[in-house]
Amino acid sequence: MQVIGEAKGVKLHSPKDAYFSFFNSPYSGHSHAAAIDVYPSHQEWGGSVVSPVTGKLVRIQKTAMGRKKIFPTEDHDFGIAIEPEDCEGAIVRILHCKPTLIEGDTVNRGDKIGITIRSRYFNYWTGPHYHAEIMHLDSFPRSTRSYPLALPFEFQETASKEIDTETEFLIESVTDDNIVGYPKDFSHTSIGQFSGLSAINDKSNIIGIIDGGLSHYKHGGVIGQKSGLEGSTIKLQSIPVGVTKRSLKGASFFQRDPSISSYLNDSELRGLSYFIFTKKYIKNGIPQLVLVPKIYKEFTGKISEGDICTLKIDSASNTIKAE
Repeated sequence: MQVIGEAKGVKLHSPKDAYFSFFNSPYSGHSHAAAIDVYPSHQEWGGSVVSPVTGKLVRIQKTAMGRKKIFPTEDHDFGIAIEPEDCEGAIVRILHCKPTLIEGDTVNRGDKIGITIRSRYFNYWTGPHYHAEIMHLDSFPRSTRSYPLALPFEFQETASKEIDTETEFLIESVTDDNIVGYPKDFSHTSIGQFSGLSAINDKSNIIGIIDGGLSHYKHGGVIGQKSGLEGSTIKLQSIPVGVTKRSLKGASFFQRDPSISSYLNDSELRGLSYFIFTKKYIKNGIPQLVLVPKIYKEFTGKISEGDICTLKIDSASNTIKAE
C-alpha cells in the first residue's frame, strides 16, 4: 500500500497497482482535493475494495438511488465509515462499495471491506472505483464536509520538448463505456513512481501531472505543482484548457476555461480523462489515457485492441460541453 493523501493525522493508502484521481469528478469534494477516487487494478464491477486505513467500521449507510440509466447499475449505493486507530473525531468515509463487513468489525489496512458497485451517480465512462475522504463522524451524511488533503507530490518545473497536438494512439481496450490506450507523442511526466500526462504553463514548461476530465468536467488539477499562481494558464500540449484558481498542498486547482475538442480518427470525442498512474499502466514509458466517446457504445466493434489510431486535440469549436 502507498500513501496518497493525508488530513487530521490520518493517512490514506491505496494498493500499489491501483491508479487514482483527485480532480477527475464533477462532485464538490473533488474541487478541493478533499477526496480521492481509487481505481483497483482488477477493473471489475464486483471486484474487491480494500481498506485505506487500519481501524473500526463504525457506520454503514445504504442509499436508494434515482432513475435507471442507459447502462447497467445497482439500485443502491453505500457509505462506509471507518474510525482509524489512535485518532479521535475523524473517520474515513468510503463510497461506491457494497460492504462485506458489519458495523463493529475491525480491519487492517489492505483488508477487503467490500466490492465495487456501479452507481447511478456515475456517468457511463466511469470505471470501477471507490471514493475515499476524511471527515468528522458527525458530517458522515454530508458530501461537502470532508477535510482538504495534503498530497505527497512535488515537481520541479522543467522545460518541455516539442509539443504535438496530434499523435498515434495505441489501443489497449475498447468497451461500450470508453477507450483506453497510449498517446505516443504527447508529453508525459513522472513524480517518483507515479506518471501521467503533462500539465504545461504559458511558458511551455511542464509543471506537473494533469488530473481531470477535459472538457466534460468544469475543473481539473495539476499534481505536484508547488505554487500555482492564481490566474495563470494551464495547457494540454500547446492548447489552453484552464486557469489556476488556488494552490493546495501538493497540487493546484484550475477552472476549465476554455474547452478543447478532441478527435479519434476524426470522430469527435466527449472528452479525455486524466489520472495518476502507477507502473502497471505504463507501456514503453507512456502512461495510459482514457478517451470518452460522445455516445455510449459508439466505438464498440469499430476499433479493437492493438489498433493504431490518430488522436488529435484542438481549441473547441464551441464552448458547450456536457457536465
